Amino acid sequence: MYFFIFRFLVIPSGDDFFWGGAQGRYLMNHGFYGPQKIYGGSSNGRWIGNISEIFTVHHLLVAMLAYAVFWTLLIWCIWKLAGKSKLALVLSGLFIFTFQDGYISTVLAWNAGFVNYIPPLALMLLFLTFIKDLYDGNKVYNPILLAVYAFFMSLIGGLFVEHLTLYQIFIGVVVILIGRYVYHSNFEWFEGSYLLGAIVSAAIMFSHPAYHEKSTYRDTNFDIHGIINNYFYITHYWFNTLNLIVNIALLVAIIIIATNKLKHTSKMKWMINLASIFLIVYYLVINFWLSRHNYDQFFMYRNLSTRVTLVDGVMTILYWLFLIFCTIYLFKPKKNYVLYFSLFTYFALISPFIIIISPINSREFFTAYVFLYIAAILYVLKAASYFNKSVIKNLKTVLVVVLALCAVSVGYKMTANYHANMVRVQNERFLSGQAQLPNHVPYRKYVLSNDALLQQSSTYWKEFLNKSWLQRLL
Repeated sequence: MYFFIFRFLVIPSGDDFFWGGAQGRYLMNHGFYGPQKIYGGSSNGRWIGNISEIFTVHHLLVAMLAYAVFWTLLIWCIWKLAGKSKLALVLSGLFIFTFQDGYISTVLAWNAGFVNYIPPLALMLLFLTFIKDLYDGNKVYNPILLAVYAFFMSLIGGLFVEHLTLYQIFIGVVVILIGRYVYHSNFEWFEGSYLLGAIVSAAIMFSHPAYHEKSTYRDTNFDIHGIINNYFYITHYWFNTLNLIVNIALLVAIIIIATNKLKHTSKMKWMINLASIFLIVYYLVINFWLSRHNYDQFFMYRNLSTRVTLVDGVMTILYWLFLIFCTIYLFKPKKNYVLYFSLFTYFALISPFIIIISPINSREFFTAYVFLYIAAILYVLKAASYFNKSVIKNLKTVLVVVLALCAVSVGYKMTANYHANMVRVQNERFLSGQAQLPNHVPYRKYVLSNDALLQQSSTYWKEFLNKSWLQRLL
């Protein structure tokens, strides 16, 4: 219900108007292929993603149902992968309230971002919940029906965004090999059908002619200098530094686990604890420092101190190495395979965007963040296991209160933005195309591109205001 109402309050922006207008109709009628000079990155093989974006822009009720189903499914899958405890449920529910500003603007509060990232992620995680059941020794019921489901999950899930299309194939291969040679489980039909669906979806997507010609929108750079420059000055902030809540949760959990597990190896325990404390202080300080600097509509920080930028980039690498070390040192791989896979996937889904120089956007790292969050939950649950039931009960109570307050706060901000937007779009000069919108909404990060006024369409809002309430909904 929360996400159902949430979608009603989402303010369309940018690509929503593109796909919902004449350009979207043209591309849909021409196999999503058009002249590069005009359509650039919109000419692609994201068949289901593109169709879903067009359909949800025109049918608000369908969009609301889609938001409700796939956000809930994603959170449910995170909960199940984390072990299905009550504490894991609350932590999974807090997921969307841990987002950095870029993820809020370009995924949570933007229809096009939701359409392209959440459904394929939810379907991928759903398949992984089946794999977890298999590895945990649970019996597979209705193997033929599950195989059919798995085939369509990967077939559909592979027609949204390119990197998830390819990663589905990797997952399909890996789960079969690990199941056979590590957990000695029998081959299941649903594993093979998932891999088959992933291969078919990749063949459909990449047979699109847009990928076989020079793109005016997408560009890669294998030049080491260019890769390093993008990493230090742009991307490392998105996939690490700004994930403050998750980073702090991981580091606090590491301190608790090390303190309790390494009682007889005090030297290593204190090394891990001191490093964790140092990193906690560092991330609090760097995020406070960044909060005093403005970002642009693409959530890029401009004119930052070169020295601080270089130091923070190095700190990201050191933090990664520390996190990998702690995972290997504190967790056994076979028993904690979800944690190991989640951390590996976090790095794997970041890596393709290291070489991409256009487009560069924070939302590209959201898929990796989902798996980092799963890893963080598993760390927190392990840390919580060292406390008695009364402490855990009090922790759950506190987190439930935090969850409720966050839900109310975000709901209020979305409602305030919705009403402010409905007032400002009635400006006559804007509707006639003579001027852009006169002002911003109160909470700008809850609209695409930090509520860039040029991203709004007078044509769309003029048509929208002439509709009845029922027509707007249907």
